[in-house]
Amino acid sequence: MESGLKTEKMWKYDLHVHTREVSPCGQMSIYEVVDAYMKSGYDGIWITNHFHKEFLELTYGQEWKEKIDFYLKPIRDARESQKNKKEDFFIGLGMELRFLSDPNDYLIYGLSEELLYREAEDWLNMDLKSFYEKYRENLIIIQAHPNREDSSYPADTNYLHGMEAINTSPRHDSGNEKTQRTLILNPWMIPTAGSDSHRPEDIGRSGILTWEKIKEERQFISLLKKREYRLIPD
Repeated sequence: MESGLKTEKMWKYDLHVHTREVSPCGQMSIYEVVDAYMKSGYDGIWITNHFHKEFLELTYGQEWKEKIDFYLKPIRDARESQKNKKEDFFIGLGMELRFLSDPNDYLIYGLSEELLYREAEDWLNMDLKSFYEKYRENLIIIQAHPNREDSSYPADTNYLHGMEAINTSPRHDSGNEKTQRTLILNPWMIPTAGSDSHRPEDIGRSGILTWEKIKEERQFISLLKKREYRLIPD
């Protein structure tokens, strides 16, 4: 889970973060979230707001472009606000996807705005197998909290790039030890860690440490594939 590289400086990122603008279960706005993570010593976050049936209900009556505008707005607003600040804080575009036919949640990385506008309208009606077969070369598909009690079960590893080895939500038993055992038995899989933050008390509980500063999504995907990072807590 680490590359063996050694430098004095490491950068800290949380890969599983929600905001209330798109995920109504969240209690913090994008500005509150970014401010809290910056104060906690993080160098960036991935906004992984929910993309599932409830999102369709929340945006009922809107055209597809309007739905994606709504989904992207907090990320765009946060990125724009960062342009006027001296701090260099990375805000990544992610997603927590739940298919209509599947109770599990999947963290999706490597997204672009163009892809969401062009193709995401079909995603909720797909299943994990068809989604993986279509996007395995271009996206990273990580099952979120695969062993969370009463809400998740481990998906077929043939259709995943990895699993969330550490999910530190304080309101759930995410079964991290079970997930970590699965990852040990499948060493080709990508392990990730995230706070699954929705509330102030969730901020900065987990994430990854990297040996290089992340400046773009492609760089992040490369680091995941090469395992050039450490999990927090390790």
